[in-house]
Amino acid sequence: MSEMNVREDEINLYDYWKVIVKRKSLIIGLFLVAVLASAVISLSMPKIYRGELVLKLPVLTPVLTAKELLVVIGKIDAEIILPTTHYLVSDVKLDTLKDSTDKLRLTIEAKNTNDISVAMTGFVAYLNNLSLIKEPVEREKEKVAKRLKDIPRLIKNQSDLIKEYDSFAKMYDRKLEKGELSIINLVPADFKQRAMDLDNTRRSLVEEAKEDMENITGVSLVGNPYIFKTPVSPNIKKNIILAAVASLAAGILLAFLVEYIEKARNK
Repeated sequence: MSEMNVREDEINLYDYWKVIVKRKSLIIGLFLVAVLASAVISLSMPKIYRGELVLKLPVLTPVLTAKELLVVIGKIDAEIILPTTHYLVSDVKLDTLKDSTDKLRLTIEAKNTNDISVAMTGFVAYLNNLSLIKEPVEREKEKVAKRLKDIPRLIKNQSDLIKEYDSFAKMYDRKLEKGELSIINLVPADFKQRAMDLDNTRRSLVEEAKEDMENITGVSLVGNPYIFKTPVSPNIKKNIILAAVASLAAGILLAFLVEYIEKARNK
């Protein structure tokens, strides 16, 4: 019984093979047309390039995580985020980095690599203009600006201190000449050294405040943007392979369909 089943299976497979051989022109023709069409269409499609950029959230908003920011932004609408350059880009994505709470990956696709850089700049500007990022940054900058403004008032510069010393010394000289005061020990070198030390402290505080001001940023870049040199779309090789597989399957099915119709007519 099993031998008969095996033999029947062999006969069926042979019949299928005969149909395929008989209709090989149809199958090969459909295959060639599909492959050539896929190649021509893929080559005529505009090339799309991709750029990636890692962003870091400001330390001034530690309560805001990368995932929470994505929730706030919601679905990315290029026309809203990039009002003047949205027509230059094909796709914009913003994702969190694995095992990171303060970093995001920005992915932008466009026909021109220069447009990717422009769009990245615009996207970062949009993020930094969000109130939950912009307001903490502005508050911190105001604090540092006030500190920078108060430093000269708290510590006079060297020239002012020396002028005060000269005025002070002249006043005492006059009083000593008139016999109004007893001799006191004024050491100009010590006073000038103290003036220089205070001036150095003032300069150090000013530089520190300026450095703090420069470090107060919103969303910042981690490294440089990476822009792929080769286009990510269209994938010509992939398109041709898919077209080849699909056309072969379609050609074989069509061959059996034509064979079935012919047999039905002959009956």
